Amino acid sequence: MWQHAIVAWRSGLRSRSFHALVVLGLLAMGAAYLAAQFSGRQPNTVALDVGISGVRFVALLMVVFWCQELVAREVERKTVFFALAYPVPRSHYLLGRYLGVLALAACSIVILGGLMSLMVSVSGGNFVQVSPVEIGFGLWATMLYVFIDIAVVAAFTILIATISTTPLLPLALGVAFAIAARSLGTALAYLRDKDSGAVDVADALGPVVSAFQWLIPDLGRLDIRSAALYGQWPTFEVAALSAAMCATYIIATLAISTVIFRNRQFS
Repeated sequence: MWQHAIVAWRSGLRSRSFHALVVLGLLAMGAAYLAAQFSGRQPNTVALDVGISGVRFVALLMVVFWCQELVAREVERKTVFFALAYPVPRSHYLLGRYLGVLALAACSIVILGGLMSLMVSVSGGNFVQVSPVEIGFGLWATMLYVFIDIAVVAAFTILIATISTTPLLPLALGVAFAIAARSLGTALAYLRDKDSGAVDVADALGPVVSAFQWLIPDLGRLDIRSAALYGQWPTFEVAALSAAMCATYIIATLAISTVIFRNRQFS
């Protein structure tokens, strides 16, 4: 399993998509810096807020591209046969690829987080904010929860890759899953708010959206950027339950993926 993870690590670093997304990440940090310069007040807060959004976006694209290239494309090109020829369970191949993607994602998030910390520290100039941002523990706690978010998306994309017959399907559904999971909590809160003016919409879509919370996790709970921006931390129960929810979803998704991949007939 670890050998497959190492192969995934090396292949991910050599892929063209990785190089393109690194450039995109640098552009996102540049955009965050420029946003701070055009801000009338609280430039560090604006830079950090835009930077965190950029990291979440770039990390999402990275993991879905890696899952597509390291699993779906190998199945399409039949190169998966070389890996499966070894006398090891197929689950080792799948879990190794997943761990390799997580290692690549963790490395990317750490690098982007370091660049963001440096960018925020120089974006404010001589401006002294009333409420300074937390680019120490607060920032890296936020990055940890970004990593958990990405780990869930990667597990789902791996699942789609095990049943897909085209390499584009994991990419499309992985992005769609991330958007839906990150918006689920906001959508439910809006539909349940009696003062939102969406009574008719709530009656029609409320049961449907509520059903989705049993199928996909609420990744919006993992966005704890307020801790780094304003020092407003979620309660321990919320933070712990959110992480436990995602860990359970990852384990269940990978278990289903390994069963499907073990029984899949390649031709």
